[in-house]
Amino acid sequence: MAAIMRKPRSTLKKTNSVLAMLSRINRTIVRAESPDELYRAACDIAVHCGLFDAAWVGLVKPATGRLRALASAGGIASLEEQLAAAGGLADAVRSSGTLAIHEDLAALPAAMRCDVLEQRGLHAAAGLPLREGTHVVAVLVVYATSASCFDQSVVDLLAEVADDISFSLDHQLNEQRRLAAESRLHYMASYDAQTGMPNRALLEERLPQLAARAARNGNRLTVLNVRLLRLDKIAALLGPAGMDEVMRITALRLEDCRTPDGMLAQLGHEEFAFAAADLGDDADIDAFARAVKQAAEQPLQVHGKEIFLRVSMGCVVHGLHEEEIGYLLRRVRAASRLSDDDSGFRVYSPELDRDLERHVEMEAELYRALERDEFELYYQPQVNARTGVLAGVEALLRWRHPQRGLISPGEFIPLLEECGLMPRVGTWVLRTACLQASEWQRQGLPPLRVAVNLSAQQFRMSNLVECVQQALDDAGLAAEHLELELTESLILENAEQTIQAMHQLKKLGVSLSLDDFGTGYSSLSYLRRYPVDRIKIDQSFVRDMTEHRSSAALVRSILAMAHNLGLGTIAEGVENDTQLGYLRKLDCQEIQGFLFSRPLPVEEITQLLRDVRRWASPDPLEAASSTVLVVDAKPAVLQLLQSVARRAGWKLLTAPHGSGGLELLAADNIGVVIAGIAGADFLRRVREMYPDTVRLLITADPEAATVIDAVNRGELYRVLDKPADGNVLHDHISDAFRRYEANAATLRLQAQLQETNGMRVN
Repeated sequence: MAAIMRKPRSTLKKTNSVLAMLSRINRTIVRAESPDELYRAACDIAVHCGLFDAAWVGLVKPATGRLRALASAGGIASLEEQLAAAGGLADAVRSSGTLAIHEDLAALPAAMRCDVLEQRGLHAAAGLPLREGTHVVAVLVVYATSASCFDQSVVDLLAEVADDISFSLDHQLNEQRRLAAESRLHYMASYDAQTGMPNRALLEERLPQLAARAARNGNRLTVLNVRLLRLDKIAALLGPAGMDEVMRITALRLEDCRTPDGMLAQLGHEEFAFAAADLGDDADIDAFARAVKQAAEQPLQVHGKEIFLRVSMGCVVHGLHEEEIGYLLRRVRAASRLSDDDSGFRVYSPELDRDLERHVEMEAELYRALERDEFELYYQPQVNARTGVLAGVEALLRWRHPQRGLISPGEFIPLLEECGLMPRVGTWVLRTACLQASEWQRQGLPPLRVAVNLSAQQFRMSNLVECVQQALDDAGLAAEHLELELTESLILENAEQTIQAMHQLKKLGVSLSLDDFGTGYSSLSYLRRYPVDRIKIDQSFVRDMTEHRSSAALVRSILAMAHNLGLGTIAEGVENDTQLGYLRKLDCQEIQGFLFSRPLPVEEITQLLRDVRRWASPDPLEAASSTVLVVDAKPAVLQLLQSVARRAGWKLLTAPHGSGGLELLAADNIGVVIAGIAGADFLRRVREMYPDTVRLLITADPEAATVIDAVNRGELYRVLDKPADGNVLHDHISDAFRRYEANAATLRLQAQLQETNGMRVN
């Protein structure tokens, strides 16, 4: 203090002004909540302390290193004026990182001079670098009208001002980092990193609040669980980045369904849960569930591919299905996990927990089933559709439980896949089926093909080819007698790798078939590259094909495609003569189903192989060329047609309505169909399902709009007038049979040429 008193009064005044500035800035440092607030306060304090006439702060842009004006005091108003006032002085301080004093701005180099300063009467300036750690993040410039205000004591105090502000900035930066780290930890603990949705922990924390809110509004808290299905296949198709996009889009769609008094959380990679406090009754819950399902199952466009999701949903209502809030998520997850009905939605009931317990018990028993020899193989015949000769058998896995007896494959095979046991069990199936086929040959039975299903897990085995070769070698079975069945969905996964693996299997000499064809998303561009020998038409199409035109069209298309690609065909699930007749007409090569035999244990299938039945197989062309079907004809016309048929030696079939006519068409070989005007729709379906059959319409009004429309659409070969003359009817029907024979002969010749040429597209 004594040293200060010895200074001239003007020096003491300057020093006190800067001391006041330093003191006020330090008090501001304690209160400031952000760097920007501190910068603005420093400018104001510098001017109000009495020594400086203006002040300016500029921030350093991290990306470019250039200065951006942030705050000023002393009448420097516009941003342009602020930048001009700083001139090159502030940039020099930013570059050097040191305090700079200029007592005569007029003496600065031209690049650093500023006309604005001279116009304002400012002749001296000091530039202070402000730091965060070691980096200059801002520059504070103070201006004075006096050219002699910066003596050493002022300079020292200004350096202290810069250090204190920098210390504060560094402290704030560390505090921001600490808070950011805490925020990140809180975020990670409460939100899903992939979608940004609240997670299970946050949902469980808020469930009591939501339950209380629902009670206040006279409602019950409803929890809806949404489980996404088939994600493994989509992930294999799109890869990690594509899967992330699928989840983000799905999360946003579900968020749009959230009720105002509700919450959406992500419980896991493939699972979401809604908690709604504003659903009043069952109708509200059902409407909400339908909206969620519709939103989740809308097609997605990801990486140029259209993706379809399926969901399984469960629901639980607090106070109705479960009193304890802590058990709500457990109950609703049980409901969604076991939801396998057509709607994909199930409300919780105590029985579901009992089913889950049985599920867990069965899973444990499966681990021991292979060791205890509880698995066995049944075999279902595959038969030539024309000759009735047995062409092969399919090996089907069965589990004979020591207490529960024979368990349905649909119950335990999905469990094998969940447990990861399918590769081990599949290897056992392959080996056992090969040994059995070899045993039949040793018993003197004719060699036949044995088909074995490969699961997705088994197909992904790195040593699959070696396992197949080992099974053939151990059994002493020629590879030509083994067929491996692959599902359509399996071959979509990593298509290029799958094709390569299939070629490796083909090199062994085994045949490959594509199971459940038509139920997946196979692209024809891939199908022509798959080295398959045969495709199996899924039984869901076979079951409905004689009644539903869409199923019939699919079966026709699949068979036509297979013939064009030179592939064998087999239809599964054939249960009656009507289905068999229709498949024969479409030239399906083989059939499999209860019509011939159910899956049989080894002893029974062996006996069947020794005494195999055959169907009679008349020449379909010869039979059809003399069979006429009459549908919806009036009694008088029907009697006349019966008389004409007897005289001509034709077989006459009649049906009172179109559905009966379709059954006869499926079961018999029919060349000509006649219907009255009421059967016009029936003739349209005949054209779609049996395009080679010649169709005649008999009517008293050939000029009717319905008749003309049918003729224009090509649904009719000819229109017959009524009342009709017997001789005229005979001539017309004879002409129709000749038309049928000519068409059938052309088709037969094409098939023979294709077979002779041995065309096959791979």
